[in-house]
Amino acid sequence: MSKITEVQKSWEPDYDSEAARLETDKTLEIKVWNALKANVFINSEKIRVRVTGRLVFLEGTVHLQKERISAQNCIRDIFGIRAVINYLTYHNEYAM
Repeated sequence: MSKITEVQKSWEPDYDSEAARLETDKTLEIKVWNALKANVFINSEKIRVRVTGRLVFLEGTVHLQKERISAQNCIRDIFGIRAVINYLTYHNEYAM
């Protein structure tokens, strides 16, 4: 029985180590960037992505509210992301 436990633990990622967590965050950041750049409805030039503890922070500006929502929706299903915190702003033409 102890061998089965050892085998099961061998494939589980070690999120306790700092190096493994940083590697996971870096990998998620690359996946998020690739998804944002692949989406034709999003102008990703002014978007900054920050990943900390598998939380994805989107920061910067976009042109429309639809673009802000599209950015969040296109990355929310990427495996490994805990949550997406959307700090993207857009210009409201009706505000003075």
